[in-house]
Amino acid sequence: MDELRLKRYRDKINYIVDNIDDLPKKPKNKFEKRGILYSIQTSIESMIDLIAMLIKDLGIPVKSDELNISTIVTERNLNAELGEKLKKANGMRNLLVHRYNEVDEQIILESVDEIKNLLFEWLKIIEGALDEITKD
Repeated sequence: MDELRLKRYRDKINYIVDNIDDLPKKPKNKFEKRGILYSIQTSIESMIDLIAMLIKDLGIPVKSDELNISTIVTERNLNAELGEKLKKANGMRNLLVHRYNEVDEQIILESVDEIKNLLFEWLKIIEGALDEITKD
């Protein structure tokens, strides 16, 4: 893997960590609430990008977000529930992006810790896979 590609991985990983590491559980005002929701949305999106990048770098054709998640779960022999949780988080991200059905933002805000933990767990998986494919 070339240095530029590895840098793209690192940039996305750092973006996720920087955006979710210190997210408050309860926003103090509407601007902080918007920031929390945006951080969650873009961090999930970055994780989905990382998975697509990894799929490609493993020589597997990139498909839909859900299929890519399922492929990584299978390829890495992961717990299927971990994949299902990320698929649900990605569905929530889509709700935030498109504001379908007047999203209940309170439910999302109450899930901040769960989402953070899920993303950190997936980051470990991505980093482990990167370590394996970048070994010389």
